[in-house]
Amino acid sequence: MGALSPASKVEPNEAVGPDRVFTPESHRAVLDLGRQLVVGNRGMGKSLWTHALTDPTVRNRVADVYGQQQLKKNEVVIGFNGSEKALPVAPTPNGIERALAEGYRAEDIWRAVIFRAVKSVGPSAEPLQFEKTLSRLKQKPEEFEETLSNVDDGFSKTGRGILILFDALDRLPGDWHVIRQLTTALLRRAVGLKSFRSLRMKIFIRPDQFSDKSIFQFPDGSKIQNDHVDLSWQPYELFGLLFFEIMRDASGKSSLSAVAKNVGASDALNQASKPARSSPEDQRDLINAIAGAYMGSDARRGRVYTWVPLHLSDARNACSPRTFLTAWQKAAEHHPAPSDRAVDHLGLIEGVRKASSTRLAELREDYRWIDGALGALAGQFVPIERGDLIEIWDDSQVVQRILKEAKSGGWLAPVQLADNRDANALLDAMNSIAVTEERANGKINVPDIFRVEAGIKRKGGVAVPRRT
Repeated sequence: MGALSPASKVEPNEAVGPDRVFTPESHRAVLDLGRQLVVGNRGMGKSLWTHALTDPTVRNRVADVYGQQQLKKNEVVIGFNGSEKALPVAPTPNGIERALAEGYRAEDIWRAVIFRAVKSVGPSAEPLQFEKTLSRLKQKPEEFEETLSNVDDGFSKTGRGILILFDALDRLPGDWHVIRQLTTALLRRAVGLKSFRSLRMKIFIRPDQFSDKSIFQFPDGSKIQNDHVDLSWQPYELFGLLFFEIMRDASGKSSLSAVAKNVGASDALNQASKPARSSPEDQRDLINAIAGAYMGSDARRGRVYTWVPLHLSDARNACSPRTFLTAWQKAAEHHPAPSDRAVDHLGLIEGVRKASSTRLAELREDYRWIDGALGALAGQFVPIERGDLIEIWDDSQVVQRILKEAKSGGWLAPVQLADNRDANALLDAMNSIAVTEERANGKINVPDIFRVEAGIKRKGGVAVPRRT
């Protein structure tokens, strides 16, 4: 298990083949062509699905797994993924920025993208340059509706379709006011495509952007908002992914299969290819054989099968697959190694600690302001009264420092601070990305996965073991 590689970040334009694609049952709705908005935090699989679906082999496989045969009949193109490389359909952030500077509206930009998308498929595919497409549609705006209607009619006769994917909307150019305009226009276009039978968009968006109500302020905006899909992983799916990744290696497959057979849990490995048939009981038996049943000598410290995902989860009880795999990989590297199993509770404690550190580092890449918000709470106890938290942030001038550093560093402060530059808006931002949670009694909590690394203390409960 020490050779296990955590799921790597998918870069723009990266090829994602079928050997890398695991199919969790809860992602069935993510691939539903009728659901156009998918919300997911960093590392949950937004970019993986965006790029995997462009591979016909992957589409055919997931269509069979999820029983969504229409996926096989769709041409899939990427409409935006934050890439700096000019693509046949997706404009670069710089290309969009130039278009805005030349006076084109956000609506014009996405019309040009969709126009290029429908022109890029089929036997009569016509490659179009982005700037020329903008000018073409400005001079003859009716060509957009005419072209989409003709393509839709043609595709509908054969039962085929076109799916346009949009990802990495935080990489759109400009400040949050500009990104909001572009995002709202994109969502409006997605709703507009509902009037066509064979043209669809799927938009992957971060939870902090989704929590920004202003982007849905247009006719029928509530429809796409209310019909969104949350991209998340259930614990049994994470364990299924763990087995899937181990079995990608020949020696790992042989060893794991032998252990599973010995404890009568072979079905847990069959589920690695069809997780819709998951059996947590078989998984638990196999995990017990690999790592022992308990996080100590008995159940008082917790059971491995429930303890690991719990201590890697954020405020929405969600754990990213990369974080989960990292914990098990680091556990397998722990020394001294146990003599009677692959890992033990000491290795898992260290693995969870290192995975927690890695998870916080990942989130920093998307949310550079996390350190300022959490750093001011070092040494404090949680759960904490909301008023006390706000007072600490105000006294430390956390919001002012975040805004100043964002401006000088060229990165985005929380979208919530675009309108209200106060500590309450910062807390809304922290809640939106599940780094904090507001409990029913009004107190604010920080989950262990972020709390320990940030040096924040905890009131009551069973403490996470400290470094030794």
